[in-house]
Amino acid sequence: MAKSENKPTSVTLSDGRVFEKKRVKVRDLVDAENQPKGKEYLVKYAQFASMLQVNGKQVVLEDILDLYDEDLEILMTLFDDEESKNV
Repeated sequence: MAKSENKPTSVTLSDGRVFEKKRVKVRDLVDAENQPKGKEYLVKYAQFASMLQVNGKQVVLEDILDLYDEDLEILMTLFDDEESKNV
């Protein structure tokens, strides 16, 4: 998998927070799958959160759920199509 050299590594959202793409371990992606029964639909958002940090701190699921849709679209620019197809 070749990485795109034109992808930004950070973006600023409408509220001024700076989100950065971070290296993620498979363990973090697997941990994100641990959602309550009946809430399995949250897995993709939890996995997305595990790939980001905001102002130097790990993003959590609630950070993603509280985003405006325009800000989610901005965050998606940090990822290649292959990386973001599950979000």
